[in-house]
Amino acid sequence: MKVEIKPLEKVSFTVKETAKIMSTGTDTVYALISSGDLRCMKLPTKTIPGFEIERFMRKALEDQINYTDILKKQTAAY
Repeated sequence: MKVEIKPLEKVSFTVKETAKIMSTGTDTVYALISSGDLRCMKLPTKTIPGFEIERFMRKALEDQINYTDILKKQTAAY
């Protein structure tokens, strides 16, 4: 199954912007970063490149990954 995602116009996004794009909360984005599933840059705050958001979303859709357990463990740490 080929998944098509509309290219993003901005180059990089804040955690808050990434959460909005992914229809989730900032705690979830921080948990995904902490688990290594979503990569970011520190410039000086955490910034997520658009291509990384697309990569993560494509992988999650194609592999039908259930992040519920990962996120429960990670958000409990906050």
